[in-house]
Amino acid sequence: MLPIDTPALRLRHIVVDESVRMMELNGEPSTRRWLPSHVYANADEAADRLQYLIACYASPGDPRLGPYVLAVDHLASGRLLGHVGFSPFDDDVETSYAIAEDSRGRGYGSEALRHACRWAAERFGLPRILALTESANEPSRRTLDRAGFVHDGDTVMRFQGSQQSVSRYVWRPAPGGTGL
Repeated sequence: MLPIDTPALRLRHIVVDESVRMMELNGEPSTRRWLPSHVYANADEAADRLQYLIACYASPGDPRLGPYVLAVDHLASGRLLGHVGFSPFDDDVETSYAIAEDSRGRGYGSEALRHACRWAAERFGLPRILALTESANEPSRRTLDRAGFVHDGDTVMRFQGSQQSVSRYVWRPAPGGTGL
């Protein structure tokens, strides 16, 4: 059940009033480099995208069929730090995530991923969740490792708008339990 409070974070549905903050976060240099598809041109585009993502909570309401994105807040301050999202990828569900540059290095990315993946697996009956990242994106790869994802190989594919080497990771819930 949302929201989910973790030791340092709150995971919850996004709201359209956060479009300017989300545009700021998605405009940071690392997001521009590694996740250019998440960068918004202006506040109107950010608001439109957030309205679309919010509508996806109800229809299709399932990350096997469409995007399902959670906001990541710092629990103590209430500050929006980023997002963790789930979306269809072939016959699986893929996760993506981003944490504000000034909040990195504190374990927030892996904490958000662990708890969001556990929630999504339980809520939607997912036996596994994929993560794809550019092979050169070492910080993302370390975050995935710390979040309990297992490296499942590398491939060359079209990713974030260009042909490149991509590392594939898989997360599975812990047998009989939480996946934490």
